[in-house]
Amino acid sequence: MMNKWLETNEKGTFWFSGLTQPEDDIVISPQANVDYGYSWISVSDGPAIFTVPKYDKFYSVAVFDMKHNVPLVIRAPEKPILIIRPGQKAPEGDYIVVNLETDQGLIFTRYVIADNLEEVKKLRKQFKLEGGKGDMVRNVQKFSPEIEEKALTVLNTLTTVVSPDDMFGNKSGDVGDLSLAAGVRIGQLGTPAGTVRYNVAQKDDKGEFLDGNNTYILTTPANMFEEGGYFSVTAYSMDKKLLIPNKKKVYARSNFDTKPNEDGTYTITLSPDGEGKNGIPTTGIPFYIIVRAYVPTPGLDLSKVKIEKQ
Repeated sequence: MMNKWLETNEKGTFWFSGLTQPEDDIVISPQANVDYGYSWISVSDGPAIFTVPKYDKFYSVAVFDMKHNVPLVIRAPEKPILIIRPGQKAPEGDYIVVNLETDQGLIFTRYVIADNLEEVKKLRKQFKLEGGKGDMVRNVQKFSPEIEEKALTVLNTLTTVVSPDDMFGNKSGDVGDLSLAAGVRIGQLGTPAGTVRYNVAQKDDKGEFLDGNNTYILTTPANMFEEGGYFSVTAYSMDKKLLIPNKKKVYARSNFDTKPNEDGTYTITLSPDGEGKNGIPTTGIPFYIIVRAYVPTPGLDLSKVKIEKQ
């Protein structure tokens, strides 16, 4: 189902700009400074070929299968991406090859927005998907309300203790079922730690849950990303896992709109009205934050993010 914050083109590719506040829980924990693209594919009848335009800022393509494995995450692909099932005949050409574990999957693109949304929107028209039009079968298990309530209690507990580095894998078996489910609960389109490092924080440095009525100072580790990468800090409402509506329309901060401190760290203020250095409004509601570092520095430990209550 589509609503007004989704757009589609004739190829069946859907777009979501993180700058827009979603109305429904279709995408949870979206980045506010990224333009997303979704292309549902089926390679049951043959391979799919996906091509994206070049961009002078960060952009990437990820491929998901229906088990939520991520066999490919590539930054700035130089060649078309061939998505194929084992045993299928590959077409002639020079491709980045992805072997899918399931017949169906999702191509997921990220294009960073830095006060240039219109430019990024124009790039969408250059995306090209060939093939990927086989049968689509999506079996969804149904559970009783009682089982669902118990399962969510377990998952919500896990989200506070499981490292985001352990939530997403490239193939089946890389990640345990419960860790994978916790990852999907927080942000269902996350990627493995080799390409993106995450820190999901629900508590301050005193172990207290983040309260939107208070003001917090967040300090990142120094030198989080390598050349061509970036970082972002985004705040989400605890109840809906969505961006927090606010009058300033500020939902996140990144290296595109903040300057590092002399030691290479960044300072972000989380406050009810968004006042303070590099402020993000929290509007008085319970919230959590996700810190992301794309093209992360080797050995980066985002658990060292500090959140101090003022």
